Amino acid sequence: MNRRSFLQLLVDEAPLPHYDEVLHAAVATAASPAEVADLHAEHTLALQLRDTLEKRRSRQEQQRALVECAKELAEDRSDPDAILSLIVSQAQRLLGCDMSYLSLNDNAGRATCMQVMVGATSSAWKDVRIPFGVGVGGRVAATGTPFSTHDYFSDERLTHDPVVDASVRAERQVSIVAVPLRNSAVIGVLFAANRTPGWFSHDAIALLGSFAALAATVIEQARSRHEQAQTVTALRQANETLRQRALDQEKAVAAHDQSMAIVLRGGGVQEVVTAVGDQLGGVLAIFDEFETPVAWTPGASEKILKAMSGARDGTYRVTDLVAGTENLGTLVWAPPAAPAQVGDLERRLLTRAAVVASLLQLFSRNLAAAEARVRGELLDDLLTPTPRTYTSLAERAHRIGYQPQKRHAVVVAHIRAENRQSLASVASDLAAARDGLSTVRDGQAILVIPSDDPSLTGRRIARSMTMRLGSPVTVGAAGPVDDPADLPAAYVEALACAQALLRLERVGVAATAADLGYAGLLLGDGASAVRFVARTLGPVIRHDERRSTALMETLEAYFATGQSLVASAKRLHIHPNTVTQRLDRVRRLLGVDWNSPDHMLEVQLALRLHRLGRELDD
Repeated sequence: MNRRSFLQLLVDEAPLPHYDEVLHAAVATAASPAEVADLHAEHTLALQLRDTLEKRRSRQEQQRALVECAKELAEDRSDPDAILSLIVSQAQRLLGCDMSYLSLNDNAGRATCMQVMVGATSSAWKDVRIPFGVGVGGRVAATGTPFSTHDYFSDERLTHDPVVDASVRAERQVSIVAVPLRNSAVIGVLFAANRTPGWFSHDAIALLGSFAALAATVIEQARSRHEQAQTVTALRQANETLRQRALDQEKAVAAHDQSMAIVLRGGGVQEVVTAVGDQLGGVLAIFDEFETPVAWTPGASEKILKAMSGARDGTYRVTDLVAGTENLGTLVWAPPAAPAQVGDLERRLLTRAAVVASLLQLFSRNLAAAEARVRGELLDDLLTPTPRTYTSLAERAHRIGYQPQKRHAVVVAHIRAENRQSLASVASDLAAARDGLSTVRDGQAILVIPSDDPSLTGRRIARSMTMRLGSPVTVGAAGPVDDPADLPAAYVEALACAQALLRLERVGVAATAADLGYAGLLLGDGASAVRFVARTLGPVIRHDERRSTALMETLEAYFATGQSLVASAKRLHIHPNTVTQRLDRVRRLLGVDWNSPDHMLEVQLALRLHRLGRELDD
């Protein structure tokens, strides 16, 4: 009966106290000491069998949980970080611990580095590096064998590190077990920890070790898949890059062939700019060395061309046009969208367009150089005052494409004697680029260039010649003139301005007579007092001649009386209001600043020269 009772308890999976109750009841009815002894022996065997069955059942549960974890890990996951998070979550579930975490080895740095943790209450564990041999993790990473401690800070087997201990203390970890993540070598460490002291059982350590072996394989597979995916992506990108590069090369070659075809059929830079501009989009323009546009894509506004001229601040793509050491201008591209995004195709197109444009510019300059001698002879004749008419000269000018009736600036350029070797050719190039004429007299270049602003033209010529000759060039300019008969006088004035600058030791500067004022009259050889008076007081003199007024007389009285309106009125025997009205007329004729300190001396000097001329005529 007793044996059947103990067996029934095992079958019913009865709680442990029931076994003692059955034993006590049987002993109470036992007939002999021998029977009591048998009952105790049966009780002991039943308890041992119960423990064996419990352990087997626990192992089965662990194996079932391990299989479930393996199934979940076996699912296709391409993100290695997600795999690591899943591993530590499953490890915590398998052991029922307070926290679980994982580190990966840095063999070169001799440390295992924390990657992910579940059950954490702080961020102190992040980015912690555990040196090999230090703490639980460092010991396992270095030896490749599991290790368990029931109390981390009191375990004398461990080597401690302040940083590692601080992270353990922040999470209040006490009992810790760690097993290696191993394939062919140890790649990391898997941990489980509790915040209370106590040993992890051998079964728990074995279970965590089995799971770690599976996890290591999954980690390596995830790494391999990730690396393969990255390789495939990189190969696809490389293939796309090669394909795009091949297309760009074909487009660039086609554009170059198109440009060369334009050159071979005698086309110019405008056709090249139009063709390349159609492929690039935006606005494409060529500027000469004077920063003046010579060709641009159709539809480009004057405003955008002005903004592109001389721009090198990164807003536009600028490519220099050069032939050897000679600057032929610039090729400037304003992309359709800002800021400029220049790819390989755009760079190739711009480079090839610049080469073709440089060739065309060089051809044009060579042709211009061949014409320079003829143009120089014409200019020599134009600058030589003779009694004969200019009819024959005008016919010669039209034959070479020069239009003498345009408004022109006359420029005289001076450079030191030792730097004059290329003066004639440089002057010829600059003049030809502007549809002008050039020659050299007495070691100085003379240029006649279409312009409405001699001062600006002179500065640009000085800057360009200085850059190309490598030495400061001093420039005097005069004009504008629109009658060939006025060229000799303008030449004399420009020469006087250049000489005045040299006497003032303003080497490398450009100026007109208006820029120099009376200084040019005083310092320039051959300077004309008549032209100075006409330039300074011409509008007032002409007004008196046409209307029989007395503005010049009023000006003389005004300055003679120390700029007093009342004294001037008394001297002229007129009312002060009349003096005021006459001076208002002078202001309208000469400009609002005629009486400023900068201009007053010039006005007074012109008045004296004018009076002197009248006295000499009398």
